[in-house]
Amino acid sequence: MRWYGLRISVILLALLAGLGVFFGVRWLYNKFSLEEPLANVLKANSAVQSFEIERARPVTRIVIALAPTNNLKETYQELSRQVQSVLGNQQFEIKLIDRRDEKLARAFYYSQFAIYEAIKRGNYREMIKFIEDEAAKIGAAATVYLDQENIYVQLEYNGHYLYEIIPRREPGLLSPPAKLPA
Repeated sequence: MRWYGLRISVILLALLAGLGVFFGVRWLYNKFSLEEPLANVLKANSAVQSFEIERARPVTRIVIALAPTNNLKETYQELSRQVQSVLGNQQFEIKLIDRRDEKLARAFYYSQFAIYEAIKRGNYREMIKFIEDEAAKIGAAATVYLDQENIYVQLEYNGHYLYEIIPRREPGLLSPPAKLPA
């Protein structure tokens, strides 16, 4: 078929071939320079039981099932450094999967109000005491870590564990508190 002397079929075929090459090279780049190195780094970390990489623009989401750890803050910071070393300046989010039960979820639900209050008011000692008291009500052990960016809450009870990382940004920028478990 011709249109003003041009062969439309050849033009369309060249366009499709060019798009195929473009998307193929992009897939290869993502596979061999991002996903495989990231998978290798995560497989080598003993704290990682399993993981899933969700490639979405503009943020890469890494869902990690975390093994029991003695120090959530150090474990998370190490994971974050390892992911950053592979992804460079690309934005990413790490979501942790733990082994919480209903009692731990309920203790965290009541504790989060003290956490958000502490972010706003700065009464971190009261927050830690409140979280420890909530955990003690169910017989759980609570450990809270702080750094400049996050609050790390680690609850352990009867073979179950809950890991929560709450950003220390302005309260208006935070997501709303989690819903009460049924």
